[in-house]
Amino acid sequence: MKVPIEDKTNKSKIGIVVIGYNRLHSISRLLISLLDASYPTNDIPLVISIDSSNDQALYDFVRNFKWPFGDKYVIIHEKRLGLKEHIFFGGDLTRYFHAIVLLEDDIYVSTDFYEYVSLCIEKYQTEERVAGISLYRNEFNGFVGIPFSPLNNGSDVFAAQHTSTWGECWTDTMWNGFRKWYVDAKVDFAALEMPEQIKRWKEAWSKYFNAYLITNDKYFIYPNISLSTNFSDQGVHGGTNNALVQVNLLTGSKKYTLYDFDELVRYDGFGNNMHLAEFMGLRKKDLCADLYGNHMNHSNKRYWLSILRLPYKISKSFALHMRPIELNIIRNLEGDGIYLYDTSVKKKVRKNNQIPTAFLVYYLQGYQRQDLLRSALRLYFEAFKRKSKLLFQLR
Repeated sequence: MKVPIEDKTNKSKIGIVVIGYNRLHSISRLLISLLDASYPTNDIPLVISIDSSNDQALYDFVRNFKWPFGDKYVIIHEKRLGLKEHIFFGGDLTRYFHAIVLLEDDIYVSTDFYEYVSLCIEKYQTEERVAGISLYRNEFNGFVGIPFSPLNNGSDVFAAQHTSTWGECWTDTMWNGFRKWYVDAKVDFAALEMPEQIKRWKEAWSKYFNAYLITNDKYFIYPNISLSTNFSDQGVHGGTNNALVQVNLLTGSKKYTLYDFDELVRYDGFGNNMHLAEFMGLRKKDLCADLYGNHMNHSNKRYWLSILRLPYKISKSFALHMRPIELNIIRNLEGDGIYLYDTSVKKKVRKNNQIPTAFLVYYLQGYQRQDLLRSALRLYFEAFKRKSKLLFQLR
């Protein structure tokens, strides 16, 4: 017999929370992936929360959906929440469970996702610096459009001071920590060391969660191999139905090696390895790490490690050969492409905020140059057509 969602027996379980609005095809695809996943028991709660959209076909579908792995709870909201408040509503459901896995409707999960989150919760639930667990693993730094690959030190996970939004898990303690902070938070985003794009976001809930991570020295746990992927379906906050944010998805099962938090590789919100100062014999407070050319050293730290050409003395120069990029510094590979500047000594060099061509070529491995040229021309042509069409409509 189905127990009420507030039943105390749910408090020991990891619930799955699916949120949607008006995309029947998307939510159907996600639920099918959940049916295909592996679960340790047939006592896994599923909550489907649908924002008010008057989409009767969607309402009927989720009500009639059969969930053979435990109790199913369907919530149809009478008033429109919007995505930000809907995420908050989903996170607040942790009050009924030990933890939740929150999935927006354009996500697709690996068959092994539940095993992964169960083990991560067991390992990191008492670690105060862990504020969430990500199923998704970014394969590119979206703030600069450059591939991202973490350093593999033997653990199947790493930590990053960046919010996961494409498949995330919170224990009740993790989520409550954020919600209590959020109630009284008065954030000066201009003063925070985070990508400028985040500061310009208007409605994104993750803007505030990123601020929470940075101001409280907290992190998300990320997998080396993704347990979710994103179809980027067109919706209220964008989406283009393309494969740009699709990532390699674990398709089988594996035994996970999870290091203690202090042994994990850690990354800041810009995608820089947070151990770089240690590798170069510097104090962390003295180094601005800028391996993607988008960290402008607003804190005026003496040393600035960057791929950009800057008007300061170069204390040391590293090659741009090994992967991931920080391995060139870790292995002390001298060469050209990554520069450690001493900002206390200025030089007469024209500052250039453009990403160097050598850096782009470093990341364009495996591509034929003629194919890249053809693709670039096509993209420019399509952009020109869109702009011309818009100008014609405005006449």
